[in-house]
Order: sequence, then structure tokens, then C-alpha cells
Amino acid sequence: MNKDQSYGGLIFAVSAIVFVLYIIALTSAYWRPWVLGAPVVLAVLGVLGITGWIGYTMLTTPPPAPLEAEMGSQPTGQTGSGSSAGSSASKTDEKH
Repeated sequence: MNKDQSYGGLIFAVSAIVFVLYIIALTSAYWRPWVLGAPVVLAVLGVLGITGWIGYTMLTTPPPAPLEAEMGSQPTGQTGSGSSAGSSASKTDEKH
């Protein structure tokens, strides 16, 4: 058995044990509120943590440079490399 298969067997065994313990805890009147409430609390905290991280990243990331400055540095008459405007005009000339 290689290393990946060993890790797979360990993950399977742990998940089977947790599965059985979860079912047993659901049948217990004492543990039922914790077993049902804890995953909900963890999920809500996880979502709030992710949205907070996204907001912080958006807050601290500097804005990109404006595109007008890049376009203004090109010589007049050029629309950019690979633009479809120049190629479509040459195609219409070929049809006439």
C-alpha cells in the first residue's frame, strides 16, 4: 500500500467513526442541540469570515491604473494590436 492509499484509509476510518458517533449523539437528548447547532454556527462563522476577508482585500487593494492613460500613449490612427475594427474594414474592402 502506498502513501496515498494509507491516507485514504485513515480518512475513511476517521469519517466512519465520526459518522457513527454523530448518529449516536443525535439519539441522545443531551447532545442533540449541540450536534444540530454547532455545524450551523460553524457554517455561519465560516461564511462571515470569507466575506470579511473579501471585503478587507477589496479595501486594501489599490485601484488599477485607468485605461485612458494607456490608450492615450498610442500614436493617432492606431486602434491597438489585434483589434477587430481594422480587420473588419479590410474585409469589407475585399468584398467590393
